[in-house]
Amino acid sequence: MRDIEAATGEDLGSDRLGKKRKGKKKKYPNLSDLKQSTNTSRSRLEKKVLNKSAMRRVAEVMSKADSRKHDKFSNQFNYAIH
Repeated sequence: MRDIEAATGEDLGSDRLGKKRKGKKKKYPNLSDLKQSTNTSRSRLEKKVLNKSAMRRVAEVMSKADSRKHDKFSNQFNYAIH
C-alpha cells in the first residue's frame, strides 16, 4: 500500500491501517447505562416466563390438576385441602 502511495503521491490512508483507535470517551464515566442494565439474563427470562400467555397456560394446568385432585379425594378431608 505504501509503495502505491509513494508512486502516485496520493494519501490512501495506509498510516492509519495498523493503529488501533481509542474508543469514544464517555461524557459521564461514573454513571451506569440504563439501557445496558435492562438487558440482563434475568430480564430476558422474565419476559418469557411472566408473559400473559405463559401465565395463562400455567394457571390452566394447575387448575386442571387441582380439580382432578378434588374429584379423586373430595371425600377425604386430609387430601382435599392440600
